[in-house]
Amino acid sequence: MLLDPGMVTWARVVLLQDKPRRYELVQAYRIMTTVRPQVYRPRLARALGDLVDGFTAAAPADAVEELLTEAASNLLTWARELVRASPGTMTEPGALTEAGALTEPGALTEVDVLTEVVTRQRRRRAADDGPDWDLLAVAVALEEAGRAGAALTAVQELIAVERRRRQVRRGRLAIAIAHAAGILERRERSYDAAALRAQAEPAAGPRSNGIAERLAGIPQPAAARKPGRGVPGRGVPGNSRTPAPSR
Repeated sequence: MLLDPGMVTWARVVLLQDKPRRYELVQAYRIMTTVRPQVYRPRLARALGDLVDGFTAAAPADAVEELLTEAASNLLTWARELVRASPGTMTEPGALTEAGALTEPGALTEVDVLTEVVTRQRRRRAADDGPDWDLLAVAVALEEAGRAGAALTAVQELIAVERRRRQVRRGRLAIAIAHAAGILERRERSYDAAALRAQAEPAAGPRSNGIAERLAGIPQPAAARKPGRGVPGRGVPGNSRTPAPSR
């Protein structure tokens, strides 16, 4: 796609502003994803989540659905490209204790697909200041690629990040825990999965949690789906629940 250089200049000016309007920020990131997609797709997804969270209750459901799906699609596309470009290895994730508590996430053994993402998430957002589902998207992409162990490590790190926040958002934590439990079940570790699910405390969350729900394959209410869009059980087009054989 060829863009008018003036549009790219406008987008860069918007990104230099201290407090750009949310919609202008989304438009700027949409433009910049055509210039440097792997840099700007996660940022676009975050901006879309912030935009949706700023809507009033009267916002049209179709508009919210389209924005959430756009955010999830951008994150998953970014994560798939990252996994394809970085076939690194990780240690197996820490085991669950007898009480079902997570041990520390597995340590990185070399420069790995998760290094950049984990480092960024640990450095940023000590306070709860917005949606950020990069690690969940990476976990989905890793499991699709047959790297279930690394996928579980990614979700464990996400759970640890959420628990370290000054204000733990139970709804977001519950989504992360549910996805980790799903990976365990698909690895025939039902007992561990059940122990982990017991830690989840379902709670209402911001609309932007819909990004994670679409990534994780949590079924959406009928009113939130359009005929012919996506795959049953997955809210993102092309996001199949059946992973490749683990390796």
